Amino acid sequence: MRSILALITILFFISACSKDQRINRRIDGNWKATVFMGSNPDPDEEVKFTFNKDRNGEGTGTMVYSDWNSKDVYGVEYFVKNDYLTMIIDQDAVVFTINDISRKKITLTDNYGDATILEKD
Repeated sequence: MRSILALITILFFISACSKDQRINRRIDGNWKATVFMGSNPDPDEEVKFTFNKDRNGEGTGTMVYSDWNSKDVYGVEYFVKNDYLTMIIDQDAVVFTINDISRKKITLTDNYGDATILEKD
């Protein structure tokens, strides 16, 4: 009985790790926010993310916010763990629940319940 319980526990951890790795592979690349922190960007605004994964479920990248007269670039560190995406942007951490992820679209919810939708750029 103990060996069955140990096997189930090991399989659970393996599947959780592989799911995090799969999400990390899919998030890699350039993304444009069609909804950001609960609101649609104005027509003259644009929010883009670049994620560069590493093999440990973590990565770095950039967030670029631009409007008609300015462009702000922020460094991003991120990690994926148990259906959560944590991004550290300019020394502030934001934790998102990963609701859905495909090769072309990521749907996230922050800890305030606001949606962020990223589409492959």
